[in-house]
Amino acid sequence: MRAVIFDKDGVLIETFDSYFQSYTKVLSRIGIKIIANDIAKRYGMKGPEIIKQIVNEKGKIIADEQVKELANEKDKLYMKISEKKLKLLPGVKKLLTYLKKKNYKIGIASSSSKEIIEKMIKVTKIENYIDAIVDGFEVKYSKPDPEIFLKCAEKLKVKPESCFVIEDSFHGINAAKKAGMKSIAVTTGQHTREELKKMKPDWILNTLEEFNKIGEL
Repeated sequence: MRAVIFDKDGVLIETFDSYFQSYTKVLSRIGIKIIANDIAKRYGMKGPEIIKQIVNEKGKIIADEQVKELANEKDKLYMKISEKKLKLLPGVKKLLTYLKKKNYKIGIASSSSKEIIEKMIKVTKIENYIDAIVDGFEVKYSKPDPEIFLKCAEKLKVKPESCFVIEDSFHGINAAKKAGMKSIAVTTGQHTREELKKMKPDWILNTLEEFNKIGEL
């Protein structure tokens, strides 16, 4: 194995509350009320797709242009809400340091925008660890499609079968498996260990502080 690809939300940082607040405010402007599960079950998808699905589910119809505008508003709100909350989850910095020492290539593949990913990297001071980034707008299809992970492997210049993916969501684990990559699931996102087991990842960790449990990579 030569590379490790991280999802961002729920893996590197905890962002669900900030995302939920921003989606709630944006969708309320078009008369839609949501609950946490409306977002949780779509975690890992692109913002425009999440909004479009929720709008359709609630029985409304809006133009694609308005979906795009709402998604952009959501991103701006999220960045404002999360600005003072951005911090790495337990075990992340230690794992990144270990991987660099072992000469692993490190990528981030997240459905967030490039602006949001780059801000997170800068605020948490992990720029020197990251070798490649693929954001949700560089790919045509959202997770569970494997495109985002395959593109990240391409940027890292490694074969898909030489990659580990660290994910917290059903969509992400499914995408990793479709990409032919090994998957490590963590329970620091919105799913329990029992729920994640159903996706049959190669390993399940409570936090990345337990990464030593998978043995030598």
